[in-house]
Amino acid sequence: MGSVFGSRSEAPRTTTSVVSTDPPAFQKPFIEFGLEQARSFYDDPRSYYTGSTVVPFSGQTTEALTGIENRARAGSPLVTGAQSQVAKTMAGDYLNPATNPYLTSAMDAATRPMREAFTEDVLPRIDTAFSQAGRYGSGLQARQQQRAAEDYLQSLGDVGSRMAYSNYADERARQEAATSAAPAMAELDYLGLERLGQVGAAQEELAARQLQEDIDRFNFAQEEGRQRLAEYLPQVTGGQYSTQTTAQPLYSDDTARYLGYGATGANILGGLFGADRGGTSAFEGLKGFFG
Repeated sequence: MGSVFGSRSEAPRTTTSVVSTDPPAFQKPFIEFGLEQARSFYDDPRSYYTGSTVVPFSGQTTEALTGIENRARAGSPLVTGAQSQVAKTMAGDYLNPATNPYLTSAMDAATRPMREAFTEDVLPRIDTAFSQAGRYGSGLQARQQQRAAEDYLQSLGDVGSRMAYSNYADERARQEAATSAAPAMAELDYLGLERLGQVGAAQEELAARQLQEDIDRFNFAQEEGRQRLAEYLPQVTGGQYSTQTTAQPLYSDDTARYLGYGATGANILGGLFGADRGGTSAFEGLKGFFG
């Protein structure tokens, strides 16, 4: 059997595969050029914009801010006058008729007809009546004149009281209104300060932008080299080129080979000694052949 089917073992063999990821030859000049450019960009530091990046105030803005600041510091005479008037009203400066020239004039106008009637009508009639009666200068005439004067003064007092009461009521209403307006008047004290604060805020905003420009310029100088390096490294390490060699053994399986030979021989022998020669299978044919 051994002589028929040959040797049962054979030394293993290997096959070698080489996988290369090198760029194609036509690409290499372009890659080399790109690496040279990357190096030149890295060697050439970038510079920050030499001018100012902050927009300054215009002349109109500066003038407006200066005007607002001056007005805020000086205050408004209208506000001062309004506050003074409210303070006087609250203090009751206009409640006293003696301090209100307009009330005095109004009272004088209201009592003038009464005074004229007393001096031009009442007293002359009394004198005439007592003179005609022959009792001019008597005590009865004096009492009559005194009674007429008392009536006159009483009428004057009534008119003055009514007018003073009306003035007092009006001023009390004004006092209450002034008291209600007092908080708003007090807030006017802060109006100039608020305007001044707005001017200061605008100046601070400009100063903050100028400071931020200096910070950005400083940070640029600090980070410029690292930024160039961060951009340079990916460009020169982006393509990884290598060659890989692998060796794989090729095994010779004697059993499988002999089974293959057997199957082939069986087919041949089956054709020679199979059913067409009275056998039932290739095996029967083999038995008849070696029998």
